[in-house]
Amino acid sequence: MVVAGALFALLALVAAIVTDLHDRDFPQAIGAQSRLGLDFGESRLSDQEAFAMLTRADADWHLGLVKVAPDLAGGGHERVFVALNDTGLPATFRWFSGAGAGKVVGRYRLANSSPGGSYLVTGDGARLGELETRLGGAGVRVTRTDASVIDSLRFTMREGGFGTAVLAAFALIAALALFWLSMQARSRALRVLGGCPALRIQVQDLGGFAGALLLPAGAVTLAAAAYVWVSHGRLFVGPLLKALSGLEFGVIAVSLLVALAMSASAWPSAAMLATRQPAVKSQRSAAAVIQALTFLLVVATAGPAWSAYRSSAAAAAEMAQWENLADQVAVQFGMSDAEMTGVEPRIGDLVEDAESVGAVAYSYTFSRDVWRGDLGDYSAVTFVNQRWLDLMTTRAPANALAPVPYDRVKALVNREFGETFALLARHQGRPGEEIFSGFAYRQPVGGFRLPVGEGGSGGSLRFLGDVLVAVVPSLHLTINDRNLTSMVSTRNLVFTGVAATEALLERHGLSAGALSDRGVKGGLSVVYVAEEGLLRARFMAYLVWLMNLALAALVVAFTVAAAISALITALLHAKRDFPLRLSGRSWPQILRRRVTRELLAGAVLVTLVALLNRPDATGAPLVAAVFGILVVPLSHLCTAHWCFAGVSRRRI
Repeated sequence: MVVAGALFALLALVAAIVTDLHDRDFPQAIGAQSRLGLDFGESRLSDQEAFAMLTRADADWHLGLVKVAPDLAGGGHERVFVALNDTGLPATFRWFSGAGAGKVVGRYRLANSSPGGSYLVTGDGARLGELETRLGGAGVRVTRTDASVIDSLRFTMREGGFGTAVLAAFALIAALALFWLSMQARSRALRVLGGCPALRIQVQDLGGFAGALLLPAGAVTLAAAAYVWVSHGRLFVGPLLKALSGLEFGVIAVSLLVALAMSASAWPSAAMLATRQPAVKSQRSAAAVIQALTFLLVVATAGPAWSAYRSSAAAAAEMAQWENLADQVAVQFGMSDAEMTGVEPRIGDLVEDAESVGAVAYSYTFSRDVWRGDLGDYSAVTFVNQRWLDLMTTRAPANALAPVPYDRVKALVNREFGETFALLARHQGRPGEEIFSGFAYRQPVGGFRLPVGEGGSGGSLRFLGDVLVAVVPSLHLTINDRNLTSMVSTRNLVFTGVAATEALLERHGLSAGALSDRGVKGGLSVVYVAEEGLLRARFMAYLVWLMNLALAALVVAFTVAAAISALITALLHAKRDFPLRLSGRSWPQILRRRVTRELLAGAVLVTLVALLNRPDATGAPLVAAVFGILVVPLSHLCTAHWCFAGVSRRRI
């Protein structure tokens, strides 16, 4: 019951994580019931028309729509919820995690945001289907997700960070079932000898096992609910209980199935009873198998789990680079191709003006998988300006980028990109070799991975450590207006500050009023580029903590399994160990054979895992093996000593 209580406490912690993730998706304090993911990429609506449609539908049907956006004014670490209409939502609310306060802000926050993204339904969702139909008819791609704690639990269980924890829980369940059956072995043998029906024995044993699990499960559930009520509020008790009850039901069901399978495989035989062999002997094979499988699980999973942890940590650190783009904006085009061609000279002048004050950042990457050229030792070549490097190396070490002599990469850049840049050049007929000779070249060193914008899709970042960085001294002098306009539209060119960028548009005749006066029906809008990246960054940082939990769960599972297996072995050898100890033998002498046998079996398993792993991924399995070398002898020593004391007091 103590071990089961620890297991259910671990499940309560997992349920708290699920509740936190569910609250992050559907904030309970503002009554979020559904989430709409809206993609206006193929719609015929302008940004203004899209927001007008959503606002009108929200007011007519009392949907309580709020758009999810990062809190850029607060540093980008949290989110704000932008209400399309005044629905009486609180200005601030409490998260389950207690980290900071959620904010509900007015429509003004969407002045420089695109209509696409995530919206929460906090009001009456009865006519939500009509909104989906209306948006779909306008070419909007709608993804609807209704709030469900069980769905959040399923999603969490599919994440790699939880996979290891689930396997560890199953290993611990098997160990608990084995322990219970070993304790019931003598009673079972006596009942079999007395002629008790097998079905009745199974029901009694499994009923007692279920009771031993249900009592700590109930105690942990009540304690967790009381703690959440006191520390977080009554609002979060319901989601926590749903998640915890689902986990506990699954664990107890699997526990009973495992116990039933073990019971059937280790049924006392008449020969064993007639020869007066210890009743627990029938569990010995199952104990050895479970210990071996648990140890194999620990060793085999240590490498992937550690790699996943490092990947999650690296991804979290990399995604945090989005914070460097928190005040960067993109100019979004809402006009026809002909109108876009007409504003190209003005866009060129705008880029020149922004470049003169260091307010434009540029990154365009040609990766090997897309370019399909010969990039030598590099996986990609990225063309950037100094402003981009300044933004992306704010938190990097001083020498994260090392200079590369032009002579070393001259052949590569001229062969692969000479013709391309000759077409991009502002002055036609200028050879690519002349252009590239004026660039500076860098490459990341010391494990640094530089965030770069993908070619034709600057709204997403790639983090590369083996990339050749070509620094363009002047965008306006190097690239013609047509291609500068194209790069602005694909967000490979981003500008600093909403107000400053709107002033640039006004100064160069690209504001809504100036375009309308010239007969241009479309328009330009300024939108933040870091919204989605900042939201993903928080989740990745959270996943790192989950991986730590999974690794700790594995260690606990193996320790418990090894201890129970050692206890069964000690019970089987108690009749032999007691006189040997009384005659003066030391515990190392008494236990040498059984410990050596298990260590040799463990060494074979470690060798097999090491052969299947990559050469650079053997560190974590070896650490797990060392842990096993320590746990196995200590388990045998403690259990043998306990059995000796029990025999001496006539309790065994």
